[in-house]
Amino acid sequence: MSEKKPRVSWKSEAVDKAFLEACLDEVTINGREGTSLKGCSWKVVGEKLKNEHNFIVDRAQMKNRYDYIKKKFVTWVKLRNKTGNLYNPVTNTFSMSDEEWVAEGKLDKYVEKLRNAPLICPDLCTKLFEGVVSTGVHCWGPSSTLPHPAEEFSTHDMDEDHCTQMETDAPHASDESSGRSKHNEGQGNSKRVRRNTFDEDLREVGKEIVNVSKMLVESERLNREKEDDVDACMEKLEKMEWEEGDPRYDTALLLFGESADLRKVWLRLKTSSCESWVRNAGRKYRLFE
Repeated sequence: MSEKKPRVSWKSEAVDKAFLEACLDEVTINGREGTSLKGCSWKVVGEKLKNEHNFIVDRAQMKNRYDYIKKKFVTWVKLRNKTGNLYNPVTNTFSMSDEEWVAEGKLDKYVEKLRNAPLICPDLCTKLFEGVVSTGVHCWGPSSTLPHPAEEFSTHDMDEDHCTQMETDAPHASDESSGRSKHNEGQGNSKRVRRNTFDEDLREVGKEIVNVSKMLVESERLNREKEDDVDACMEKLEKMEWEEGDPRYDTALLLFGESADLRKVWLRLKTSSCESWVRNAGRKYRLFE
């Protein structure tokens, strides 16, 4: 009975950065297999982690980490492009209220992971993943630093799991004849395994595309609702005839941006109660003595 593999802990930012850099180098030089790296590339990445950081992982563990970061990147891109949720590239954080985090988390489980731990090395992730997750397998954009898919992906890549090599010795005719049967049989099995893996990667990407599409539709709906709330709040605020710079006006704006619940309270308050509500809140923010 085989022993259970020890769980790998990716806690070092330096290890993660070295991992992403090595993956990017291999993809740039040798291309991809499906949506992932080629077999020989994983070996190179593993050797770099071992030699530079004494961090030992096998191919499956590296691929799991690669897929995990890629899924966080998909969520990060969606939130970064979301109207109203400001992304701060300096702190690598999002200005989202608790309600927004909860709402987004119901649509995508990686939102909570992103909230607890920001995306590692966003620039490297963008270079490594953007051409794959934009709209499907091997989609390529002007900002991508990776080879154009027409240049990197071919039938040869699907059938051969190896980096480009030059053969220096031609086999003798007798050796070729005796080993041909076993070679063909082994090659056929290898091709079937690689094609099955490629098909699984395609299905995985297809599911990701569907999920991202659903999230974008729901996010757009939430954005419209938020914009409608803000417009209604501003319309009611203008009727109060408070000038800009008035502590009451400034406090009201702060409350509007605080949460959707506060905007709903403002809209439901009678006009006669608005000022006292704003003043009480202003004391909390020390805008009123």
